[in-house]
Parts: sequence; structure tokens; C-alpha cells
Amino acid sequence: IRSLRPPGDSSPPALLSHLAVGPEGQLVAQTTLGQRACSKERFGLHLYSVNGKHLSSVPLDGEVTAMCLTEDFVVLGTMQCGLEIRDLQRLGAAVPPVPMRVPIHSVSVTKEKSHILVGLEDGKLIVVGAGQPAEVS
Repeated sequence: IRSLRPPGDSSPPALLSHLAVGPEGQLVAQTTLGQRACSKERFGLHLYSVNGKHLSSVPLDGEVTAMCLTEDFVVLGTMQCGLEIRDLQRLGAAVPPVPMRVPIHSVSVTKEKSHILVGLEDGKLIVVGAGQPAEVS
């Protein structure tokens, strides 16, 4: 049995807001610190191995509302109306965030990894092409 513990000490402890498992067993967790934490340190994204070893962390600018993993990427939807695609190994931004007009409720990547399905808080479903610009029609 393993426990996932975000790095650093916080009082009260960070809350685990989202957890996703990758195809090769990687674990990505989003944590939230209390209201008193500075906004730059309030939200964090953490990568763990299949055995629970902490591999990487990055601070987040906003609250994650949806998360999906592929072999190479972490796809995040945020309360601040952004769709983020991050590299799974280092958690850095792979492309600039794609702005949506309302908060994102859910994200999913198609089996062929050609599109990202984005469910918005207002009930709309947005389909975003996920390939290189020349590949997306």
C-alpha cells in the first residue's frame, strides 16, 4: 500500500482535488491548499510513478475541473475557462492554453487521439482538433 504525498509541508494538508491514471500506470494528482495560501501556490499538479514515487510538480494558475491522460499528455480543463495540454513527463505546457468562454466541466481524448472533446458548464460540447495544424482539417 502506498500513500501519495505532495512535496512540501502545508498546514492544513493539501486536498486532493483530481486524480487520473495514465495508460502506463502514471498517476497525476491536482491538489488544492486552503483559502489563505497565495494564489500562485494554491493549486498544484503532481506526477507519480505507478509505484507512488513522486516524479514532478508544477504550480497551477487556476483550479482544475477536468483531467484526462494519454500516453504523452495531460489534458486539463479549468474553472478559468482554459483548456491546457501539458507534457506528461515534465508537466510543462506543450502548447499555449486554448481559451473557452465558460468553465470546462469535462475533457476526453478520442481513441485515435485526433480530437479532444470538451464539455462546458453551459452544456455545450466543443470538439478541438488535437493534431499538428497541417493535420487538423
